[in-house]
Amino acid sequence: MQRLTSQHFWDQMDQLPVESIAHIEREVVERVLSRLELPVDTLLFDATNFFTFIASTNSRPKLPERGHNKQKRDDLRQVGVALLCSRHGSIPLWHQTYGGKVSDATCFADVLPKIRQRLVHLHRDVESLTLVFDKGNVSRANQKLVDDSSLHYVTGLTAASQHKLVERANSRLAPVELHQGENVLAYRERCKIWGAERTAVVVLSERLRQGQMRGILQHVTSAQRWLASLASTLRRGKQKRDRARIQRDIENRLHGRQHLGQVLHVQLTGDDPHLALAYQFDQGAFDVLARDKLGRVVLITDRDAWSTADIMDAYHGQSAIEAVFAHMKDPIHLALRPQFHWTDQKLHVHVFTCILGYLLARTLFLRAQQLGAPYASMESLLQALTQVRRVTVARPAGRKGGLRLTQQLEDIDAPLAGILPDLGVRDVGVYAGGPK
Repeated sequence: MQRLTSQHFWDQMDQLPVESIAHIEREVVERVLSRLELPVDTLLFDATNFFTFIASTNSRPKLPERGHNKQKRDDLRQVGVALLCSRHGSIPLWHQTYGGKVSDATCFADVLPKIRQRLVHLHRDVESLTLVFDKGNVSRANQKLVDDSSLHYVTGLTAASQHKLVERANSRLAPVELHQGENVLAYRERCKIWGAERTAVVVLSERLRQGQMRGILQHVTSAQRWLASLASTLRRGKQKRDRARIQRDIENRLHGRQHLGQVLHVQLTGDDPHLALAYQFDQGAFDVLARDKLGRVVLITDRDAWSTADIMDAYHGQSAIEAVFAHMKDPIHLALRPQFHWTDQKLHVHVFTCILGYLLARTLFLRAQQLGAPYASMESLLQALTQVRRVTVARPAGRKGGLRLTQQLEDIDAPLAGILPDLGVRDVGVYAGGPK
């Protein structure tokens, strides 16, 4: 039998038509859901990008493009991957590979009908399902698409876009106990947002608030260093730019950097070429910002009968799909990168292969959990399985010098040995420790 090497696999990638990927994925997902008997009621959607090492001079593939890369590799061309997972079990139900320059909101509008079609093909009652997606995918137009899709939804909006709602909530925040036992402050009301009555929940996340406060102070420190250098240049009369240009540079430096313009006051005085710069950090403004605006998360849903804790837990389920992407960016198991392929077809197949690998590994882990295996994560199970080796043993057979070949597994830890037959790993012949 010919040994299938990774190089042989990559050489055969062009044998799989892109048009067949969706059908294959649907068939595999349908079988997995049937065997594991997992409930599919809440769906998690997200999208991310993966950088590639495809040369800029290679014009053959059209998918890879430069864009805002979430791993800070804006110098490389990237491809985007959109993914739909089940909340229970984190099973990938659908994916799409798309161009690296496409924004999350644009991608969401494009894929929503395809997601709905996949759910229909999986024989799911679309009107009973809830789609959870984060605020990066939200726009007024996209929310209208969701409203018209028959899917229920839980999503987030920026606190800045709902400042009046946040102001009402600030004095009415009350403790809510989540199902994990954590208590958080939240306020809930029914109100009109984007032309429809929706249930809105304003959540105060202390962890988010502390992170935002640290981020603002880091930006303040960086801006103060830049302003100090500029002030020194002005004092020495070494500035060659005119007053209007310097003012624009200051405004550009402060613009869009986490409320920097609210907490750092800058004053440019004098006339060309005798200019002076003064700046001051406003501690009072920072305290008001931290008290009244930072740490707020605004959630909206049409699941009006759900409890506030249910709504918040559903949105927090996004961490499950983020974990899937983290697996695919992990170089140890199921890594989706690096990608060196020269054609869009091979990029599609590469992404599909990695998602299929994750789906099968996840299925294996969930089956092991059902069997009571003591592995807390998919990684720990995969690591244990790498220690399983089957050996061929040759023993003398009769007096004529013949050999009797049998296969057996090497010694295995007892917890893993007990579930291997149910995972499809079986001996042929003699089992380690005695006859089968």
